[in-house]
Amino acid sequence: MATVITMPKLGLTMTSGSVAKWHKKEGDRVEKGEVILEVSTEKITYKVEAPESGVLRKILVQPGTKVPIGTPLCIIAAPDEDISELLKEAPTAPAAEKPAQPEAKPAPVAAKPAGEEVLIKATPIAKKIAKEQGIDLALVTGTGPGGRIVEKDVLDFIERQKAEAEAKPAAKAAPLKRIALSDVRQVIAERMSTSWQNSPMVTLNVDVDCTLLKKLREDLKSSFKEKGLNLSYNYILMKACAVALKEQPMLNSYLEGNEVVLYDEVNIGLAVATEEALLVPVVKDVAGKNLYEIASDGDALIEKARKGELAIDDVTGGTFTITNLGMFGVRDFTPIINPPQCAILGVGEMKDKPCVCDGQIVVKPMMTLSLTFDHRIVDGAQGAMFIRRVKELLENPLLLLAVLK
Repeated sequence: MATVITMPKLGLTMTSGSVAKWHKKEGDRVEKGEVILEVSTEKITYKVEAPESGVLRKILVQPGTKVPIGTPLCIIAAPDEDISELLKEAPTAPAAEKPAQPEAKPAPVAAKPAGEEVLIKATPIAKKIAKEQGIDLALVTGTGPGGRIVEKDVLDFIERQKAEAEAKPAAKAAPLKRIALSDVRQVIAERMSTSWQNSPMVTLNVDVDCTLLKKLREDLKSSFKEKGLNLSYNYILMKACAVALKEQPMLNSYLEGNEVVLYDEVNIGLAVATEEALLVPVVKDVAGKNLYEIASDGDALIEKARKGELAIDDVTGGTFTITNLGMFGVRDFTPIINPPQCAILGVGEMKDKPCVCDGQIVVKPMMTLSLTFDHRIVDGAQGAMFIRRVKELLENPLLLLAVLK
């Protein structure tokens, strides 16, 4: 029996998707469970498997075409099975949109056709000046007897050209390339615009002395390496934020109408840069995990993100986000909240800086944290208490060890 594969619904907020790639062509044999195409959604690229064995009889949507969920994408059937009725029922999907091309401008037309110089009436001095200045005398209007071009006509023509050149605005360079936004970037653009317009955001910055944080990482790094794990500063930051979020639960919430909804778990998203876009895989229940478990989950998610293998569950359910730009030499910045979350923590570069300690100037590794929160839910004092607690835990890692589980 023929099978119609439709655009899947891969998340509560998903309304449409695009065909990213076909792994099979019309007429190819497909086996049940075999990947036949890839669908690009608002968050990930998802591999669609054949639900039944058969022949890929008809491809209904071409790569790059965005269609609503439930739209038929292809038909799998037996080689000799009649699929005419299915083809009648399947709506015709629009072709992939092409970027608009700049309108071609007609080539400029010369004011006068150039003639042979011997046919143009001009005084010898006028001809001499025109030749030296590279001027076509056919473009010059003569005012001498019988329309002869005289010296003044050529000089006036030169002055007019100079004046026109100075008055004419500089031509704008034509765009060489147009790049259509991918589904992921379209959703990022939409959500960041919504966040900026709807959430009154406040950002607080604190400087953190990372002396003991660096020592903690150095002391534990080898034991993590033995387990095949990388103890990055991000994982220690995640644990510190989870502890602080349990103590300040209003930052682990979202606004629904006139009610603040508190999340039961602390699920922290960690922004990961890929070739296409910034993805935010989510480590679940960070408050209930120790550093080994956080590093194990985090390493696995980052690897999946870079390979383009993230599942919907890997990028949904976040209650708080951490974004780290320190590796790019950024000192501090203003991160934008990932809605519907209440807050996001930006992490800057860790760098040796001169500090005053007990009346002495000493050099210490310092790092700036930037907390952005939704002022509709959280007051400045609550935000300050949260980021102060994170600073305290990072500057005194033994306090953090007490809650590592």
